[in-house]
Amino acid sequence: MGKSLSHRARRTGATLAITAFLGSTFIAGPAFATEETPPSAEIRSSDVPDQTSNRFIVKFRDKAGISSTNRAETYDEAAAEVGGAATELFETATGASVIALDQELTAAESTAVVAALADNPEVEYVEPDVLLTAASVDPNDPYYPDQWDLWEPLAGANVAAAWEATRGEGQIVAVVDTGITDHSDLNAQMLPGYDLISDAAQARDGDGRDSNAQDEGDWHDPGRCGLTYSERSSWHGTHVAGTVAATSNNGKGVSGVAPLAKIVPVRVLGECGGWMSDITDGIIWAAGGSLPNVPVNPHPARIINVSIGGNNTCSKTSQAAMDYAKSRDAIVIVAAGNNNRPVSTSQPANCQNVLAVGATGRDGTRAPYSNHGPGIDIMAPGGNTSKSPGGGIVSTLNDGGQGPENEAYAYYQGTSMAAPHVAGAVALMLSADGALTAAEIESRLTTTARDLPNGCDPYCGPKLLDVAAAVAEPPMFADVPAGLLFYDEIQWMGGEGISTGWPEADGTRTYRPYQPVNRDAMAAFMYRLDGSPEFTPPNESPFTDVATSNPFYKEITWLASNGISTGWPEADGTTTYRPYQPVNRDAMAAFMYRLDGSPEFTPPNESPFTDVATSNPFYREITWLASNGISTGWPEADGTRTYRPYQPVNRDAMAAFMSRYNSGSGR
Repeated sequence: MGKSLSHRARRTGATLAITAFLGSTFIAGPAFATEETPPSAEIRSSDVPDQTSNRFIVKFRDKAGISSTNRAETYDEAAAEVGGAATELFETATGASVIALDQELTAAESTAVVAALADNPEVEYVEPDVLLTAASVDPNDPYYPDQWDLWEPLAGANVAAAWEATRGEGQIVAVVDTGITDHSDLNAQMLPGYDLISDAAQARDGDGRDSNAQDEGDWHDPGRCGLTYSERSSWHGTHVAGTVAATSNNGKGVSGVAPLAKIVPVRVLGECGGWMSDITDGIIWAAGGSLPNVPVNPHPARIINVSIGGNNTCSKTSQAAMDYAKSRDAIVIVAAGNNNRPVSTSQPANCQNVLAVGATGRDGTRAPYSNHGPGIDIMAPGGNTSKSPGGGIVSTLNDGGQGPENEAYAYYQGTSMAAPHVAGAVALMLSADGALTAAEIESRLTTTARDLPNGCDPYCGPKLLDVAAAVAEPPMFADVPAGLLFYDEIQWMGGEGISTGWPEADGTRTYRPYQPVNRDAMAAFMYRLDGSPEFTPPNESPFTDVATSNPFYKEITWLASNGISTGWPEADGTTTYRPYQPVNRDAMAAFMYRLDGSPEFTPPNESPFTDVATSNPFYREITWLASNGISTGWPEADGTRTYRPYQPVNRDAMAAFMSRYNSGSGR
């Protein structure tokens, strides 16, 4: 006899009506000021840092006195700086002209165009015409204030913060469940699905497998399904689908985790649950696999939600389905089960190649029903309605007791409700970065998850889902978390390949930000910062303490050949480099000054730093560094500033120095 599996939800048995929550916003426009004509054009910068634009606002001193031909020549000369052509679009209310180039520009190219336009004596001012957006507000879905699982700081999944980056555009989530009902909060997200229930009586639609994934209801009378009592239809698949991708900001109902993702409903559960053979076929079909006498899914999903389970070991049939999904680089997200038992006893959550999801309540603890144990991969909000319905997860539903009737909303609890939070999170992740593999997705989900706020006993898995952290670009180095001083600069160092950090045993890389920079590493940093130019190192080392086999021999000798470091003359007439000696801040100033070609610079008569005398051998280099904003030193209690020239440079500060050099005087 086959095994019948059930869905993973517990219902409160109540539909809801909640007053609407309305948000409002405004966009701030530019403030205009009048001033006397300056002797040269003013370059106005955007308040949006590092935003590029191929449109510019150009104000001429006397537009009436300059012909359209002359204006066009001005635009073309500026556009020629970046190999483009310019078109005047329209005149603004203030008399300025808006022009557009025929190509996308980098930040450097935008700057070059602005500078070229400003050089024209007829131009009063020029500034980039940048895109502004509405300030973020909460969705106007009436039940959104009750969706604590999306936004509440204590135990929510931090979903709303991820919507600044993506809302799941372009992603497909297969919901392998009871099918779907007609619902105005979901219909726009639906793609064609399939009914894979092979037993016509269980399906209640008069036939076996067919192309209509409508949920006909899973109600049963007393004495059916091994129970002495009756149950209403659960509309479980509709509830799960709403958590994944209910339409957001449409003035009705709820918001899904990924409100712009699409849903492929796969019906495998009917009266009393679903047969394992139907469920596993549903997983394979969802991933794009072929089934006998069934058309191939025209919208194969990389994200498959399976809020289903039963008590047993993972069967060969179930494992084969999970293995097939993995072969398609799909990620199968499975509810851990609602029996307050080790997840190792719950199929298919105990299979390999699945992401098993346990449930937490509104207080951030493991929900009392949730299965637990080392097999749980991640926790997510599943709700706990034991004290009030509001402790559950509100989502889309139908109010029919048997067959479908009217659309509704209801609070449910269960690991079935936790899993679609993770499925929605994966949709957001793939929308932001479609190149992520299933393995990378699982790794990022688990490494970015946060500690359960009220602990977890017994063991329930790594941590609580943090959607915004999972969607965001992960830190390049495991020991450089977001928010660390110089985080952006260190990320830049890694992204540019200037520092590769250290590979660790767990597969991560570390930067070791508080470790001093040695002179050998400094040579490598400088060489890479300069673009790793072609250079053939000499056959014989110029330094007695740097062998030709030194891993940084090329970089050290390049540094010497360019006069950036001359090393130390020794008593025996040789020269040493001292590769393992930390670089002090005074020597670092000299390195950077020489890397920039030892530019003409007159140091100030009075030192800006109380601990750097004008007689210091590196006074010119240190004050050049300060004048270019590469190092500002430290403010002291007495109002003065110090440079601390003999203090070793740590790797975090080195990243800041190089980033500022790169964006300032150097490049």
